[in-house]
Amino acid sequence: MDFLRNLFSQTLGLGTQKERLLDDLSLEGVARYMLSERCHRVICLVGAGISTSAGIPDFRSPSTGLYANLQKYHLPYPEAIFEIGYFKKHPEPFFALAKELYPGQFKPTLCHYFIRLLKEKGLLVRCYTQNIDTLERVAGLEPEDLVEAHGTFYTSHCISPLCRREYTLSWMKEKIFSEVTPKCEKCQSVVKPDIVFFGENLPARFFSCIQSDFLKVDLLIIMGTSLQGRGLAG
Repeated sequence: MDFLRNLFSQTLGLGTQKERLLDDLSLEGVARYMLSERCHRVICLVGAGISTSAGIPDFRSPSTGLYANLQKYHLPYPEAIFEIGYFKKHPEPFFALAKELYPGQFKPTLCHYFIRLLKEKGLLVRCYTQNIDTLERVAGLEPEDLVEAHGTFYTSHCISPLCRREYTLSWMKEKIFSEVTPKCEKCQSVVKPDIVFFGENLPARFFSCIQSDFLKVDLLIIMGTSLQGRGLAG
């Protein structure tokens, strides 16, 4: 998050005396700016808050958040379910949770369709999402429109560094809903969806896109995230 804050400060000129772009710091002021001739390139940065109205819990809300409702998995601490070290030793809790949250059971929200509208209007540079629910794709965004900063369920890979065989969404879904721990057909190591666990690096696409995208942005819209968390807890 410090990397993002520094990048925003440098590329967007935060903290410097620049031309005032909004006539009013409100939704109406943003809307007027977006309709003006000065706004041609928009980036969206979104988190779990845009999917809660679809029925997907966020992570940290008291009593209703995901981390507050993991007692049945008997974890040493809630975040362990998304830690790569714990997953390699005990993958079962993650896959049990994945069955409850699996993509395809939820529908996009107005926020997701708003981002698609930006694309249709030719305004969207990119949508950077912290979410792993794939609802941006369901709403109509293409892979090139997205940077899935915390990865995606869309593909999966064997966790063995000597194998790394890729598996499809439908293959993983069949395993999860059969309540079978997914094992590689080649080497029998565990197969993990391509989501970023604590202890893993962000996808290379995140770093390759962010440097160029933010040099040509007129408006950054942040929705559903405080930018305070780290990893999947964001």
